[in-house]
Amino acid sequence: MSGQRYTPEFKDEAVKLITERGYSVTDVAERLGVSQHSIYKWLKAVQPLRNSPDEHELLEAKKEILRLKSQLKQTEEERDILKKAAKVLCKPARVKYQFILEYSHQFKIKTMCRVLKIARAGYYAWLHEPESGRTIEDKRLLQLIRSSYDASYGIYGYRRVTLDLKELGESCGPNRVLKIMKNNGISAIRGYKKHKSYGRGRPQIVPPNHLNREFVVNTPDTSWVTDITYIRTWQGWLYLAVVLDLYSRKVIGWSMKPTLAKDIVLDALLMAVWRRRPNEPVLIHSDQGSQYSSGDWQKFCQKHNLIPSMSRRGNCWDNAVAESFFSSLKKERIKKRIYKTREIARADVFDYIEMFYNRIRRHSHLDGMSPEAFEAASK
Repeated sequence: MSGQRYTPEFKDEAVKLITERGYSVTDVAERLGVSQHSIYKWLKAVQPLRNSPDEHELLEAKKEILRLKSQLKQTEEERDILKKAAKVLCKPARVKYQFILEYSHQFKIKTMCRVLKIARAGYYAWLHEPESGRTIEDKRLLQLIRSSYDASYGIYGYRRVTLDLKELGESCGPNRVLKIMKNNGISAIRGYKKHKSYGRGRPQIVPPNHLNREFVVNTPDTSWVTDITYIRTWQGWLYLAVVLDLYSRKVIGWSMKPTLAKDIVLDALLMAVWRRRPNEPVLIHSDQGSQYSSGDWQKFCQKHNLIPSMSRRGNCWDNAVAESFFSSLKKERIKKRIYKTREIARADVFDYIEMFYNRIRRHSHLDGMSPEAFEAASK
């Protein structure tokens, strides 16, 4: 059949012998009397057409590939967003808006809004006005709150800070002040462990408990209370004796010494007498410490028209006002620090009593007024 022309049908059938029936090219060439070169030429011309997919199928396959690629890319982006936004998922919308703004160069805004479950319209509205009027007002109040807090040496909680703000003419309530302080990590400094107390000897002279826990009096210089506490320094203990007027809770007498000699209570009481100069007898209440049961104490009281009164043995509640003052002093000023010298401690305690407690510190018993302001208002 050499040199003959072969019809398309012949060629097609020859190719089918190889592609469909499994004959080899050599066998087909021998059986049909056609050169192997021609057979290979027909295979090359016909086989690509037989194997090529339908044009529509090819287009659909390409579309599916593109869709899967897009879906994979979107899933990867959502995964990366969730990794970055783990800390803001449960936060308010404004916190999420800030996150979107921060990562807008890295992720699509549309995707971030969907993952964080917020509306794109809300985000774009926030962009034009990132801070609400309330947020701006809270920032202004925060400055006033910090000023009040710092002026109190860090001991004011939200109630006393609210009183300071109201005195400045602000109308915000305590709950709002509490929220602002909490969000900004501002809290009253507390925490001073109480010193272990030891039993004392029974005094020879025990006046009756004339005060009988009547801590509320209506006039100044009616009842005074006195007590002693300790302050730790590197040089050793510094002891503090105070005298408070129950009417205003003002410290009207004090004395600080390195020992517990009886002079410490006499000097504190002498300061109170000099400052107040009472015209009528005054009740002076103390615990059963040896300094208050000495003969010199009794003589001093008689000379200055003072009526001694003592708590029941081992009952600190009978002298709760003095104990409360010492608790405030230690929590608000002394806290857990140790002074290098007694002089440094003395200066700091003086500042607390005379510059802060009597003049500035708001007292809950006095409707949020300081002792001196309370006395001045009642005149």
